[in-house]
Amino acid sequence: MALFIPEWTRASGRQLQIKRVLNTLDEASVVRKPLREEANAPELFIAHPERGWLALAVVDMSFDALDGAQLFANDTRAAFDAQLAAWRAQLPPQLPLLVLLWACSEDEARVLAHQLGEQPALFLLSRERFTEGGAEGLAALQRPVSPEEDEDLRTRFFPESAIPLASVARRRFLRNNQASLFLDAQQEWASKLDLDLDHELALPDEQAAAATDFAVRLVNGVAGSGKTLIALSRALLLARLHPRERVLILIHNTPIVADIRERLHRAHGRLPRNLEITTYASWAHRQWRRLYRAPLAMPSDPAHLPQLIRRLRTSWPELKLNEAQLIEEFDFLNEMLVASEAEYMDTSRAGRGFALRAKERSEVWQLFAAVSAALQEQGLRMWSMVASDICRAPEHALLERYEHILVDEAQFFAPSWFHTVKLALRPQGRLFLCADPNQGFMKSRLSWRNAGLDVAGRTKKLLRSYRTTQAILYTAGTLLNRSVQDDPEHYLAPDFDGMEQGAPPILLRVASPQDAVDRAVNEIVALAERHALPLSSFLVIYGAGTPKKLLYERLCRALGEDRIWWLNKDKKQPPRGYGPDYLRLANLETATGLEGAVVFLLGMEDLLFDGAPENEADARKLYMAMTRASHRLVMLSSGALPEDAQALFRLEA
Repeated sequence: MALFIPEWTRASGRQLQIKRVLNTLDEASVVRKPLREEANAPELFIAHPERGWLALAVVDMSFDALDGAQLFANDTRAAFDAQLAAWRAQLPPQLPLLVLLWACSEDEARVLAHQLGEQPALFLLSRERFTEGGAEGLAALQRPVSPEEDEDLRTRFFPESAIPLASVARRRFLRNNQASLFLDAQQEWASKLDLDLDHELALPDEQAAAATDFAVRLVNGVAGSGKTLIALSRALLLARLHPRERVLILIHNTPIVADIRERLHRAHGRLPRNLEITTYASWAHRQWRRLYRAPLAMPSDPAHLPQLIRRLRTSWPELKLNEAQLIEEFDFLNEMLVASEAEYMDTSRAGRGFALRAKERSEVWQLFAAVSAALQEQGLRMWSMVASDICRAPEHALLERYEHILVDEAQFFAPSWFHTVKLALRPQGRLFLCADPNQGFMKSRLSWRNAGLDVAGRTKKLLRSYRTTQAILYTAGTLLNRSVQDDPEHYLAPDFDGMEQGAPPILLRVASPQDAVDRAVNEIVALAERHALPLSSFLVIYGAGTPKKLLYERLCRALGEDRIWWLNKDKKQPPRGYGPDYLRLANLETATGLEGAVVFLLGMEDLLFDGAPENEADARKLYMAMTRASHRLVMLSSGALPEDAQALFRLEA
């Protein structure tokens, strides 16, 4: 069955008959419909990696209106001839154009073809002949075009399929020459899901009934499957197709927003005015201030909240949890929108990492209420309270509203976050989610239904990684599988078929974290000089045990202070602004969504555990960090690693 881009979610009448024929094409065939209305664009294009392209146009006029042998001049025939000429002018000379004469018999189609004379790349067919010929007839008409003509077709009729930012993960994206990159068919298809282009391509009946509220679509993909590219392509497309509608992309962390903005600036310059790209935190702060018309303040001293808990917990002396565990549990209560002690007793805590008896839950709830009240008296809030405050506001009329909201890295969004997003959607708005379940779900075994989203029957999976190599993805997945069961909601098994094998990840053993810094800097300088690599090819990710200031200073000394973009320090843009070439440096906790041709990992030893289930969150972090690499992955370790983990790497002195 052919892949339809965009999908024909409902076809009726003429389109249903056409679709029945197109559905008989093999699965390598792609049926594309141009999204922009152009007078000189045929209705459909059929492409196949081996057979080539075929353009298809449908004409509804009867034979009497088209017959050129009539005694008097026929304006309709003149318009038909002009339309044929206009279509042909838009297409490469050898690309076949099939004109389907819907209201003509086969004999009438032959007469019209005879009147037009011999035109090698033009075919006129009746509806009857089109239906009888089926897939074999269409395949026989397809012809290959040159790479330059292929690129011209995509650029002219499907410009939205061009990759919207320069990507280092260029390995398996469709490249026609050195000038342009395009999404592959699966990615383009995912980016155009549920786009209602006309009345005949509408929502199915059961979905249309729910459209008065909002529609949701989830794209689940393995690392490197192009989820961020899909979200950006879709957002840019929506912003341009609907200039009066507001489009919002929400991303989990600040570094990836800054990285995307820098790359989009290089690729496109200014964004459409109706498109906003921001972090959820920044957006939620703005919404809170709009609702409550007050400044939003949080403790500036990291020790403030632990000290407050330490002072108030004396009222519950038997409570054994430490301050860090209590803060994590308070965040959980806010994120799950737990409103009462009774509700807390019924709330599942699966995947929380520590158990609580009923008496302990009661004491935690009472302490949580006391801490929350004390903070509010001081005019302060925990970060996790912001979303719950928005959800519990007495009315939401002041919220900024959007027709389209897209969420990247949705696996890191809490239920309270999703609820605020739904509140900001206009009636019949669209929510589009991209997620990688292999990276976890808010450190807990939540489900989308727990998060307040019904994605049953609304989920598409992308199992092919286009960023990294088979060797890197296999190693990362094997380490992840030591702790994660093959639950389809929490783990996606990648499709390795056709992936480039690549070199195994490299493990460099060093004596100390300081030695890891020196060795990493020396290796980066050597690689950059030996292979003439731009600094933007490199991404350095460090864990908690790494002396981060020393790492930054050594990189600056070796490569230049204005050539290092520490994404956790210069959060909004690079040190010298957009344009120059930078090596990127990021903390493990904020590296999701980033990518690099060559990735160095430092301070990851604590994540390479013995595979115990309670360490699942660490396993997912390590998987995320490893799959940032598209070509080469280097891990530096100053500690002993488990033998089974060490065996997956290539050891170098």
